[in-house]
Amino acid sequence: MRRALAVAVITTLALAGCTGTAEEPEPGASAAVSPAPSPSESAEETSSPSEPAAPSPSPDDAIEVEIEGDEISPSGKRIDASTGEPVTLRITSDRAAELHVHALPEQEIEVAKGESTVEITVENPGLVDVEEHETGVVILQLEVR
Repeated sequence: MRRALAVAVITTLALAGCTGTAEEPEPGASAAVSPAPSPSESAEETSSPSEPAAPSPSPDDAIEVEIEGDEISPSGKRIDASTGEPVTLRITSDRAAELHVHALPEQEIEVAKGESTVEITVENPGLVDVEEHETGVVILQLEVR
């Protein structure tokens, strides 16, 4: 199953690279991690990557991410994002984790066990996968414009 997942991720990344414009993007992206304000809201519904992207949430409407062992939600949800504007993830995890943001440059974000809030900012347009490293699960895709 991991091999099939790895093939799917590699295929997605290859296709995302092929859909770019002739203009070469300039490097530049950032991410920040800070403690979560409080536990609360339930996880948002997931959508398949083929569905239209949902609007990027406001800071008060962060994307809820749950990591329980190898089970991660959402999985593959596509989100509209604007270049230079942060996308907030409110993460509840039963273990330490590492998120990989496949932007230019790539970002690696350490997530502690418990609750945390992560802001991801991408400076270049394109389709950016946010993946949980240990499992290889693509948590969401940022459609950055």
